[in-house]
Amino acid sequence: MARAALISGLLILGYFQYRLWFADGGIPDVRRQQAEIAVMTEQNAQLKARNAALEAEVDDLKSGVAAMEGRARTDLGMVRKDETFYLLVSR
Repeated sequence: MARAALISGLLILGYFQYRLWFADGGIPDVRRQQAEIAVMTEQNAQLKARNAALEAEVDDLKSGVAAMEGRARTDLGMVRKDETFYLLVSR
C-alpha cells in the first residue's frame, strides 16, 4: 500500500514538473511573455512620446499663424513678398 502511494506521489510530482518546465504556461513560456511585454512597453512609451509631440504641434498649428508660417518657411521654402531670399552654399 505504501509503495503504491509512493509511486502515485512520484507520478503526480513528475506530471507537475513536466507542466512547470515544458507545457504551455510553464516557466519558459512566462519568461518569453515577460520579454514581449517589456518590448511592447518600450514601444508604447516611444509612441506616446511621438503622439504627445504631434498633439502639441497640432494645437500650435490650430492656435496661431506664426506656427503655420514657420512650417511653410521650413517645409515649403516660402518667402514673403517684401523679403529677399539668400541661399548660402558651403564648399
